[in-house]
Amino acid sequence: MNDRSEFESAIRNSAIWSGDSRKVANGKMVDVILEKQGKKDLPDLSHIEAVQMGHVMQPTIGRLASDRLRMEIKDADYAITHPKHDWFRSHFDFISSDGKTLVEAKNYNAGVRSKFDTDTNRIPDADYAQLVHEAACHGVTDIVLAVLFGGQEFCTFRFNITDTEKDDLIKKMAEVWGFCKAGTLPPAETVEQTKIMYPSSNEGTIVATREFELLVSELKDLKNQIKHLEDLAEAREVLIRNEMGGKSELLDIQGNTLITWRNSKPAKKFDTTLFKQAMPDIYEKFVIEQPGSRRFLVK
Repeated sequence: MNDRSEFESAIRNSAIWSGDSRKVANGKMVDVILEKQGKKDLPDLSHIEAVQMGHVMQPTIGRLASDRLRMEIKDADYAITHPKHDWFRSHFDFISSDGKTLVEAKNYNAGVRSKFDTDTNRIPDADYAQLVHEAACHGVTDIVLAVLFGGQEFCTFRFNITDTEKDDLIKKMAEVWGFCKAGTLPPAETVEQTKIMYPSSNEGTIVATREFELLVSELKDLKNQIKHLEDLAEAREVLIRNEMGGKSELLDIQGNTLITWRNSKPAKKFDTTLFKQAMPDIYEKFVIEQPGSRRFLVK
């Protein structure tokens, strides 16, 4: 489903898609902008089993939704651009035969079930943002989120998306798209983002204000607390590891698993040391110099 060229980086980065609205709703706006600007690679999720199973289960979820909703639905395996905003696009899963209701299919693990409430029709903000985005692109008001939890529980959540909700989302995403096109960035939200945004340093200095002196002091205290807690955790882990020895599982008296300590599956890796020893001349041809990374040290 939807495994077409529209998912290539050049196409994904040419517009704001419903998945981008999901990320922004999840507090990852800067990541979206960095991806659109080509400063951060789009994650390749195709090899992840959960993603693969999502594609496998999508037709099944569609049939379940059709039965639950008592509605004939068909594949909506296409992309649509908003009629007024050529930067605002979306893919879809299913649509009713009368073309009035979209159905978004999800295959989630049971661990996220608590984030949904069928009685109050509550779903996470990220899922709702995706629904609003799709409804805005397709020009419909009715949309259903059909979710299979852990392969065991099937739920549907039906919404009527208002024009105000559509306009509000488009305005918000227009700000994101403005950063993308201008090549500018809002302040970073994570440490990883700062590494991408500010990869190189110069010899310049800045003088801290009183506010930032206090921030540095708080950071020192927090790092000391973290170190103390890590030391305590390691000491306790050592005691447990010594008690377990070669055993793979620790149980309570009722037989419930408390800890597992098993070998992972064997993995193959390329040994650069052996390659250098066997073929030093060839090895040297492929050695490149990389710029040093910036180190953030609290003094």
